[in-house]
Amino acid sequence: MKCNILFTDMDGTLLNDEKEISKNVYQAIDRFTGAGGRVVLSSGRPLNSILETKDRLGLSYPGMYVIAYNGALVYDCQADRPIFEKKLSLDYVKQTMDIAREFGIHCQTYSDTHILAERDSRELEAYRKHIHLPHMIVEDVAEYLKSIDMEPYKLIAIETVQKRLEELKQELSKRLCGKIHALYSAKNYLEIIHEDASKGNAVGFLCEYLRIPIEAAIAAGVAMKNATRDTKQAADYVTEHTNNEDGILELFDRWVE
Repeated sequence: MKCNILFTDMDGTLLNDEKEISKNVYQAIDRFTGAGGRVVLSSGRPLNSILETKDRLGLSYPGMYVIAYNGALVYDCQADRPIFEKKLSLDYVKQTMDIAREFGIHCQTYSDTHILAERDSRELEAYRKHIHLPHMIVEDVAEYLKSIDMEPYKLIAIETVQKRLEELKQELSKRLCGKIHALYSAKNYLEIIHEDASKGNAVGFLCEYLRIPIEAAIAAGVAMKNATRDTKQAADYVTEHTNNEDGILELFDRWVE
């Protein structure tokens, strides 16, 4: 079946390590969208970071959608509104922040416009170099969110010692079992999202919403040569080239064009 919609991760997949896109990838996307195909940017990033990158790189196409926060939000760019949301309750936010604090691990979340954290840290500083968003330091993240009547889409715990992050993950899974979904987006990033949020669920929702058969969808970002070992083992196809070598073009060559 012809591919009508391409879901592509951004970091480590569509973008090279300089957060840019090559001329050849631009041309492949232009051909695909010009023939009526849809490109959906799918990322763990906050929405504003995805939109900023999309606009900076000129990735604006008719009828475009974005999957943000690892599947907790599906956003209609043309209508400028969310069409699918899975938010964390403030009770779970508080419990997660409390547990992270017990472990001495940096944990942050997001308002509509800012990264929210309870203290400055080297982890926050490094993260902001990658995600171009302003930040706010607040005394208590959960209380601040309560004061502005907002439930967030995700939290992220950041720790350079992966063993410590895994210990936090196990503790969250024990105390908040069935209430949250904790997953790694990178070896030093542990993302905490709604139990029903995932990129897979977001892909399924959007295909149904657009009345596109799931068989006509290609999802990129799980099979790049530069992916982690676990990701490669779970993939149906691993590219022969990395994100810095336009590995995503292999998907266009094999299934899209």
